[in-house]
Amino acid sequence: MITSIEDFGHFIEQMAVDAPERARRWLLLGYRLYGWSLKFFPDKRLPRAKQKSALYLNKTIRTVFEDPEDVALVNIFMPCEILDALGIVPMCAELLSGFLAGTYCEGVFAEAAQKEGIAETYCSYHKVFLGTAYTKLLPPPKAIINTSFVCDANNLTFRELASELQIPHYYIDVPRDQSEDSIQYVADELRQAGQFLEDITGKRLDEERLKAGVARSRQSIDLFKQILEKKRDYYLPSDITSEMYEIYLTHCGLGTDMCYDYAQSYLQDFASAKKFIGSKILWLHVLPHWQKPVIELFNFNEDCQIIACDMNFENLVDQDPDKPYESMARRLVCSHWNSGKARIDQTVKMGKYLQVDGVICFCQWGCKQTLGLAHLFQEAFAEEGIPLLILDGDGVDRRNSSDGQVSTRLNAFIEMVKGHKHGR
Repeated sequence: MITSIEDFGHFIEQMAVDAPERARRWLLLGYRLYGWSLKFFPDKRLPRAKQKSALYLNKTIRTVFEDPEDVALVNIFMPCEILDALGIVPMCAELLSGFLAGTYCEGVFAEAAQKEGIAETYCSYHKVFLGTAYTKLLPPPKAIINTSFVCDANNLTFRELASELQIPHYYIDVPRDQSEDSIQYVADELRQAGQFLEDITGKRLDEERLKAGVARSRQSIDLFKQILEKKRDYYLPSDITSEMYEIYLTHCGLGTDMCYDYAQSYLQDFASAKKFIGSKILWLHVLPHWQKPVIELFNFNEDCQIIACDMNFENLVDQDPDKPYESMARRLVCSHWNSGKARIDQTVKMGKYLQVDGVICFCQWGCKQTLGLAHLFQEAFAEEGIPLLILDGDGVDRRNSSDGQVSTRLNAFIEMVKGHKHGR
C-alpha cells in the first residue's frame, strides 16, 4: 500500500525497467495530483512568487511525459528564447533528475545508466537523465540542442541521448575567450540552431517573437538584479526546492512569460518583507533539495537562510532585443562561469555586495569544475574575512551522500558563522 512519496517512488522503481510505459503513466499521474495540490492547497508559508514557481515547474515536467513532441532536451545553460518562439518546452537534466529525486525513484535510473557503461563517478544529474532513456521511461522528444558551456558531461550526455533516442541533435560550441569575436561566433551558431529547429518542426521562426522573448529576458534580468538588492537586507520565507526551481527559471525559462511573472511577483513579495537580522548564506552550485539535514537547517529559518545561489546570478548580462542572437550569445560568452577566475572574482564580489556571513561550496558528485575551484574559492573568501565550507555531496543520488556527515558539518559551520558574526 502506498502511504507516502517514498512508497510511491519505490513503486515506480519496481516497474521502471520491465514496464517503463506503465511506470511513466503512474509517474505522470503522481505529478498531476501533486500539481492539483499545489494549485488548490499551496504552501502558505511561501511567498506568492515561490508558490507560482512550484506550479510552473510542475506543469513543465508534466509536458515531458504528456506532449514529448513539444519538448527539446537541453543543458541548463542553453539560451532558450529560440525554443519559446517556436512553442518548444526545454527540459534539462537538472530539472528532470531533480524531480525524480524528489519522488524517491532516482536510484533505478542511475543504476540503469551504470549498467550501460556510464561511470559511477559521472555527474549524477546526467547519469539519472541517461537512465530514463535507457529504461525507456523518457519518451523521445522533438530534438536535442545543447552547448559545450562549463559542464564536461554536456559533451557526452547529449550525443549519447541523441543516439539512444534516435532524434536530431544540434551542438553549440562556446569559446572560453570572452571577446566580441566569440560573441559573434556563438551568435552565428544560434542562428543556425534556429534554422535547425525550423527544419525539424516545419515551423517558421518569427523574428519579432524572438525579439519579444529577449526583451522579456532583459526585463526579467533587471528585476532579478533588484531582487538581489532586496535579498541583501530583507527576509522572505523560502525553502531549498524553491531555490532550485529558480535555477531553471533564470536559465531555460529566461525570456518566457512565466519567468517574467515570477520575477515581478518576487519583487512585489518584498513589499511585506521584514529586515533580515539572521545569518546570510551564499550557496555555490546546485542544491540537494531532497536532503533532510539541509531542509531542516534552511527551510523557513529566520535565523539562518540561503539568500542566493551563484547559479541564479551567473548570467545577469545586459540584453539588446534588437540583436537577439548576439544577446543570447553574450549571456554564454560573458557568463562569469565561462572562466574559473571570473567565476571566483564575480562570486566574491557578489558575496560582499550581499553582505553574506558565510559561503557553502557544494561539490556535486562528478562535477570537476566546482571541485577544482573549491579551495580557490575558500582562499578568495578568506581574504575577505568570510568563512567558507566545502561540502561534498550529491544533488540527486542518495547513495552518494550521508545525512549524518552532512548534518554534522553543516551545523558546526553555521555555529561557527554565528560566532564569527557576533565576534565570539
